[in-house]
Amino acid sequence: MISFLKHYFKGEKNIGIFQSIMLILFFLFFSLILFFIFSKPKKYYEEISFLPLNDRKKQKDL
Repeated sequence: MISFLKHYFKGEKNIGIFQSIMLILFFLFFSLILFFIFSKPKKYYEEISFLPLNDRKKQKDL
C-alpha cells in the first residue's frame, strides 16, 4: 500500500491532492483540539492553574 502511495504522489500532477488531504487533516486536528479545550468547564482550568502553587505550599509544610 505504501509503495502505491509513493508511486502515486511521485508525479507533479498528483501533488495537489496530497496538499489538499494534509490541509483537511490539519484543520480536523486543530478543530478537535479547540473542541476539547472549550468543552471543559472553566472551573477545571481554575483548579489546574493553582496546582503548581499548591505543590509549593505542601513542600514548605514538610
